[in-house]
Amino acid sequence: MNKIITFGGTITFDDLSTLTGSDIALITEELKEDLLQASLPPEQIIDIGWHPEFSENGAFRISLISDKNWKSPIYSESAKTWAELEKALDHALNLIKTA
Repeated sequence: MNKIITFGGTITFDDLSTLTGSDIALITEELKEDLLQASLPPEQIIDIGWHPEFSENGAFRISLISDKNWKSPIYSESAKTWAELEKALDHALNLIKTA
């Protein structure tokens, strides 16, 4: 999540950092809907959660929210692994750079 800070973002909620890199199958009981939230200029939010929460069949969901419009994220992607989540975060950050 250092990428967010390096990009100029502010982490406002983080339960994800303590889990990063762990075997997902072993931490299912800690995978909840609200794992990380960060604010980024201009008026954007990155939100990461596990959906459905606590489910072995779930996936990370990363969303990029603009102007507090939670109903229509400008970007949303699912990821089943840490590597996929890292790529999805890169995609979200690249959208902010061009916004």
